[in-house]
Amino acid sequence: MDARYSEWLRRAVPTEATWRTKLSELRRVEAIYGDLDAQFDQDELSALLDELTYSAEDARNGRHNPSRLEIVGDIRNNLSSYKSAVQKYARFRQDVEVEAARPAILDPVIADAATIEESARTFTMEKDLQAALRASIAQLEPGLTVIDGGMERVVPSGRIDILARDAAGTLVVIELKAVKAPRDAVAQVLAYMGDLHSEAQGRVRGMLIAPDFELKTVAAARVVPTLKLVRYGFTFSFQDHK
Repeated sequence: MDARYSEWLRRAVPTEATWRTKLSELRRVEAIYGDLDAQFDQDELSALLDELTYSAEDARNGRHNPSRLEIVGDIRNNLSSYKSAVQKYARFRQDVEVEAARPAILDPVIADAATIEESARTFTMEKDLQAALRASIAQLEPGLTVIDGGMERVVPSGRIDILARDAAGTLVVIELKAVKAPRDAVAQVLAYMGDLHSEAQGRVRGMLIAPDFELKTVAAARVVPTLKLVRYGFTFSFQDHK
């Protein structure tokens, strides 16, 4: 476990009790499963998160504990708590990578202040957009369910913003852009879809979501029936404060 995680977690959770619990749970997971950093470097902890997944249906069917953790009591609630601890560590590692990469991406030698500010703002917007969409995925399409455990799925071509499954059981690769989507974004989504083609037995489609699309983006997507372009916008509501 990275030595910086304890302080990061303290800022990420609301209470001291939660901090102690999540830190203790993660230490227990690492004691049983081994070096979490090595596993993150391999697959961003996705295999471990899968092993800690135990659904309501699993509980109804009396499925045995799928993990190596010894669980006393409610299997679903306990594994959910351990899974949450691992997800937090994965988010910490992602944040560390972003911070490490930022100086190279936003090198002041090659980028002026306006470019640096714009790049940082775009990154923040995309993260905020992803969090908002995850929280209300059904508004994008009825029947959609997020299946990536709350973190970006790593595939050979990169990181999928959101991986979902639709009502018919088809995998849905969702790519989000905070600015007008360029033509290259189409190739990006198609590469992710290709990475999942065998796993999904050909049942995979994509969604590219952005505030607007370049004309070349629209033209490129037009010949791909399994790729959908979705434009998003914001609305505001106001109420007097009394």
